[in-house]
Order: sequence, then structure tokens, then C-alpha cells
Amino acid sequence: MGATGRTWAVVVAAGRAERFGAQVPKQFAPLAGKPMVLWAVEPFRAHPSIDGVTLVVPGDSLQRPPEWLERLRLDGVELVAGGEERTDSVRLGLETVPADVELVAVHDGARPLLTGAIISRVVAAAGPDRSVIAARRVADTVKEVDEAGRVVRTVNRRRLWQAETPQVFPRELILDVHRRAETDGVRETDCAALLERYGLEATVVEIVDLNLKITTPEDLEMAEAWLQRKESAARAESSSSQ
Repeated sequence: MGATGRTWAVVVAAGRAERFGAQVPKQFAPLAGKPMVLWAVEPFRAHPSIDGVTLVVPGDSLQRPPEWLERLRLDGVELVAGGEERTDSVRLGLETVPADVELVAVHDGARPLLTGAIISRVVAAAGPDRSVIAARRVADTVKEVDEAGRVVRTVNRRRLWQAETPQVFPRELILDVHRRAETDGVRETDCAALLERYGLEATVVEIVDLNLKITTPEDLEMAEAWLQRKESAARAESSSSQ
């Protein structure tokens, strides 16, 4: 597969993050010396297959943007105010993507451990008639339970995958789906679910690299530790090669 036209990234970081419990939006919380969302944006900006980036943020953050956010704007990142729910925020971001773009990669700003290798893998698998989502096989035993918490059955995990981001789509298709969803009042937790709602298909692309979604302060601590180990390993490798 792989695209022959331009590819754009839409990083969605407009959530309120009620579960996180911080004074600043979760996606702006410091992680290894810089706002978390920058870790999600920078791999796209550095990737040779990505021609531009739109960052969707809470509307009030654009009224008096912090210095790092204003610097992103000056560096060419399109900044957009998000909507009430994630589906709205994605649509608002998609509306800014230039019409000559072929593929759009939609990514959660709360997944800061994104790597260039993951981007390469999903973009290479996508195409003008092919939507793909980063995903990993479910490793744990999964139980279906009733409203009282009683186990109903053990689900066969052989066909179960955990959906992640980036998710890559033909621009016209995903924009049309989101516009239809807005008209119909449809909201979903990810773009692939919207495709399902309208009878369209997406294919999973297996990833194995850590791609943690930050939901709690404990997740942030885990990501911090992982980044520190990665930096230490890089320093050690650099020293041994000198």
C-alpha cells in the first residue's frame, strides 16, 4: 500500500480530562521537561511522510496561549479550538486539512510515546481506498459480565484487538463521515467506530511498541520513567560508540 499524495496529521488534545485531576489540562501536564502533547506532536513534525500537522486544543487555551503553544503556531502547526466531544474535535481538525492532502493520520494527544516507527507502519499500510488503525492483540483473558458483576462467559480473545492511534484514512472519506455524523448527531470514541456506523471498513495494523494512553497521574509517572530509561540507553549507546 502506501500513499503517493500528501499526508497530514491531526493531533486531538482538546479533552477536559476530568479523571486526571490536574489544575492544567492533562495534555498540557509536564512530561520529561515539556508539555505532554508536544511528545505526541513532534514525531509527526519530524517524520518525512507527514506534510503538516493540525493540533486541536481546548478553546480557552487559544485566547492567551502559553509560549510553547504560540511557538508551535509560528512554526507552522495549525491550531484549532476543539468541540464539546472528541468526535466534534476531530471534525474541526479535519476541516483545516488542505484539500490536496490524500491521507490523514488522527492521533490522540494523550499518547505521548508515539514513535516514528509507528507512524511509518500505519501510513505505509494506508492508501486512497484503505483505512487503517494502529492496534495490538488483546493478551489478557476477557470476561463478559452482567449488570450485577457476575461472569457470563469468557470471550475468545483470538479475534480481539485493542484499538489505538494513529488511525489513518483517506481525507475525503473521513471528513465526509464526520460531517454526516455531525448532521446525524452521532458520537463515537474513535474514528474507526464512525466508519463502522456507516458501513465502512478499517484494517488493523499490529504494533508492539509501547503506545501508552495517559489517563491517570500514575500513567504519567510510568511514561516519565520510560522516557528516562530510553534517554539513558541512548546516552550509553552514544558513549560506547565514541
